[in-house]
Order: sequence, then C-alpha cells, then structure tokens
Amino acid sequence: MRHGEDTNYEALVNHRRNYGAQRQTEGCPVMEKKSAIEKKSASGAALRERLLFPDLADRPISLMEAENGSAAVERTQEALSAITSRMLGPIDPTDLSDNPAAFTYFGQFVFHDIVFSRIFGAPVSDVSERALRNASSGSIDLSGLYGRGPVVDPHLYDWASANDTALCRFPLGLPGVSDRNVKLPVDGSVERARDLPRVDGSSGFMSLQGRKGPYRPLVADPRNDDNLVLSQLHCALMQVHNRLVDVQIAHRGATAQIAFEQARAYLTSVYRRVVVDDYMRRMLSREVWDHFFGGEGFRGPGADTLAPLADLPMEFSFGASRFAHGMVRERYSVNQAFDDIPGTLREMLSFSSQRPHGDVPVRVNWAIDWSRFAELGDPARMMRARRISPFLAFELASVKHAADLDGTPRSIAFMDCWRCYHLGLPSGQAVAEAVGAALADGPAHVRVLSGADMLPTEWCKERYPFHAAELERTLNAYPQFLTETPLSYYVLQEASVLGDDGNRLGPVGSYIVGATVAAALFNTSDSEIHVPLPWTVHPHTLAGLLRLADDRLVSDDELVGLLERTVRPDLSARGHRRTGNAV
Repeated sequence: MRHGEDTNYEALVNHRRNYGAQRQTEGCPVMEKKSAIEKKSASGAALRERLLFPDLADRPISLMEAENGSAAVERTQEALSAITSRMLGPIDPTDLSDNPAAFTYFGQFVFHDIVFSRIFGAPVSDVSERALRNASSGSIDLSGLYGRGPVVDPHLYDWASANDTALCRFPLGLPGVSDRNVKLPVDGSVERARDLPRVDGSSGFMSLQGRKGPYRPLVADPRNDDNLVLSQLHCALMQVHNRLVDVQIAHRGATAQIAFEQARAYLTSVYRRVVVDDYMRRMLSREVWDHFFGGEGFRGPGADTLAPLADLPMEFSFGASRFAHGMVRERYSVNQAFDDIPGTLREMLSFSSQRPHGDVPVRVNWAIDWSRFAELGDPARMMRARRISPFLAFELASVKHAADLDGTPRSIAFMDCWRCYHLGLPSGQAVAEAVGAALADGPAHVRVLSGADMLPTEWCKERYPFHAAELERTLNAYPQFLTETPLSYYVLQEASVLGDDGNRLGPVGSYIVGATVAAALFNTSDSEIHVPLPWTVHPHTLAGLLRLADDRLVSDDELVGLLERTVRPDLSARGHRRTGNAV
C-alpha cells in the first residue's frame, strides 16, 4: 500500500546519504553492489530541502554495529528482518480503535492529493532531478480527482447531455461479473454499484460485460486504484460531483460550465473541511491540532511558521505517514454478502490496476457498502480501524509485497524501517527532540521515548500476550534499535504509548502529519482553485461527505440547499482569490 509518496522508491536514492564516508565498505557485497548509486548521492543542501527539520540532515540514524564478520549494512538488515517479522498482530484483534475503518484509506487519498512525484511508467533510468519534483499543485484541492480541469485534461470528463457537450461530469465504469457461486447482497449496493472508468491498451473503453483484462483507470491519479476501498472512495467522489452538476442544471438552470465550477468549488471546500475538522481531529493530539488548526479559518499559530512545500518532507513520506499501516485490518465485511465470511486484505489489494494481474474491474459483489466503513448507519455494523501500534496485519508484516534495491523480496514493515536507514533520515529520538523544541512555547510536552519505552506497552501485552512477548524478546536482542529507532517504527510505538493507546498519533507523529497538511492547505499558491474553509460549510465529516453520493440519504432538494448556503455566485474554480478566511 502506498501512502502519499511516489511509488518509485529507487528514484529517491539520489537523496540518500553516503554511507561510504562514514563506514568501512570494503568487502561488503551489499555496499559494493550499490557503489555506483552512492556516487550520485545528493549533497547535504539537497537533503535539507526535503526535511521538515533541516538541521537534522547531518544526524542520520546510525547503522547497527558490525558484528561476527557481518558488515554494518548486513547487520542492520538482519536486525530489521528479525524485528519486523515479529511485528505481527492477531488476525482479528478484539480491541480495535475508535476510528471508522474508512479513515485508513481516506488518509491515503489525502496524502496522494498533496504530492505526485513522477509520471507513472517512466523507466527508473529516466527519472531526473526535475522528475522528482511535485507534479501536483501541492495543495489539498482534489487534484487527484479533477486533474487540471476539463480544458487541459478533457479525457477525464464527459458531458451532461447530447444537447450540451461542455465537459462537466465524470464518466463512471460498471463493475465486473460477480464471483461464481457467491450470493449477491440485497441491500441495494449491487444496483447502484459503480467502478472507476477504465480503458484498455488501445484506449478503448472496457466491455460492459465485465471481461477481465489489463485495463487502466481513466483518472487523474492512478495511485488511487491501489486497492478496493481507495478506488471505491475515488469513485464515490466522482458520483458526488456528478450529482452536484446534475442538480444545478436540473433545479437551478445553470449552464454546464457554471455547474462544473460551482460543484468543484463546493466539493473541494467540503473535502478540505473534512480533512481538517474530522480526519486531523481524530488522528492528531489535541495540542498539536490546536497548534496548526486552532485559529480563525482553521489557521493555527503554527501554520505561520511553515514554509511552502516544494516536496513532501521526508520525515513524513518515509516516516510519519507509515502510521496508516498500523490501521489496516486483515479482514473486511465489504457489504451484506460478507457477513459470514469477510473479505481478506489480500483480496482487497488484488482489485488494483497497479499490481501485476490486477483483478479489475471491481466485481459487482465487492461493491463497498459505506455504512460498514463510516458512521452512516447502524454503529454495530460499522467496522473500526486497528489501533496504531507496531502490531500489523499479516499482509504487511509477513508477506513480501515489496523489494529492496537488489531485488530481494521484503515485507512492507521491513521496507518502512529500512528506508529510514537507506535515505539517511534522523532517528525517531532525534526528531522527537526537534519537535519538543518546536513546541516549547506551547502546552504540549514531548516525551522522548527510548530504551524500555520502545518495548510493547502493558496494554498490548494484555491484548496480545504471545505476539508482544515475541516482539519484546527480539527487540531486546538489538538494544541499539531501542535508542536509535527508525522514524517509521518510532511513530507507531509513540502512538501506542502516548496516543491514547493507539487511537491517535503521539506528539511527534502528530506534528509531522499536522505540519505537512497545514503547509499544503495554507502555504501553496500553485493550485488552480482557491476556495474558503469556513466553519459554516456542511457537511464537515467523512460520513456526511459520503452521504452526498446517495440520493436515498440526501435528496436533490437538500443538495441544492447545501450548495446555495455555501457557494456564492462569484465563487468559481478560477475566479476566486483568497480572502481573510480562505485557503
């Protein structure tokens, strides 16, 4: 699963530190194999540009001490293999977090919205310094949904009717045939099921018969076809936009162009409000949320200290953003048909054009019933995300979905930690000290975790006695890991210790995520669209946003009322400029 950063990890090696200047490399096969890449390492100045805390560029996390004939790199990878293989939580944890399961994937969508580092399909050897720059606006503006608008990206759009061919709506795909001998849900999800629009290799739309094939999604950001829930979320936002356009044309007599601009402005405003007032409130500590968002127009005092994003901070891309892996469940009751036998995470990941032999289009009996992922109906049916902790789902901790630079198959948990060493990120403890200094004038106290603090908590031991004992035993075998901890692991453990037992992030994770989102909201000028983030915009929860896609939950008249109360006649996708309450 990808959370916000570019999928081409190899391209980022240009920004790793030079291990050779600090450690003996002769006789180390791993280091010799990478010597050509090492010569391309970026200067300290280039690394500083991609760090939230530039002063830490000269304090990369130390590799494990060489031992018993093993070089430092080999020793470090040996330690990470042992530790991450023990980061396995139970398949069905009984004590889940307070957060609805949809927020795991909504966060992934938001992080994709902020940055898109390269064009998909470019060979690794063709990736240049320029290609590493952010190809999106860097703002939270639904660029992954709208692209650059119907004028520049007309292939993403459809027209409202044969009488008005102005591009203003999104085409939608139909799901594929159901699994053989699997009952279909009877709750209406099949009749209303839709998939992302998809085209084949010749750019012809796929057959509506649901034939499987190497179809790619016709969307602005292909990463949003990474898994079933994410692609269905993208599809739901397409449906919301189409409804907004349709009701304006039918009920308000708007032209297609005006309907598009007003729909985009309203949906983007609601989306931004959901990010700040629902997702960020749930994920961040209260003190850090106030620091970045607790002011007029949601602009807190900490937002004024942030520089505009040239690219996502590496502490976020390869550190704090990995917290979402701790929220991923192993099984999901996708809709009514899965009440008896939930779908597995592996099956959810298979519905993706981003993986070899991806099972697309999405099958009709796998259509997401959002009342099971968000607060849309019976609370007893709603699934909740896992607690944020080092205890991950089997597919992330054990299955080798990723690969190291030399092609060695690795688990996602391993790669999350190894990237911190490989790219020369500071340790979690060093970042915690920097966050403490940044928040020194406020009410937040940042406790630096080290030693015994990095072992499983008592709460985790009570819930997962066997898994916690195995992880603790392995961690104690590598004491350096407890004092110089990879940032990705540190953020998971900190949430478990200081984040209300994994319901939210601790202060370090909160600061990095909050700073990244605040910078994307308030300090970006490249976006085509600048819309307000007022307290009065409705809805302001993820559940409310998802309701807008369903006319059984929000009628056309109600939708028109929401638009009229929020979108002013002068608020268009291109014409509006920031006011005192705008982002």
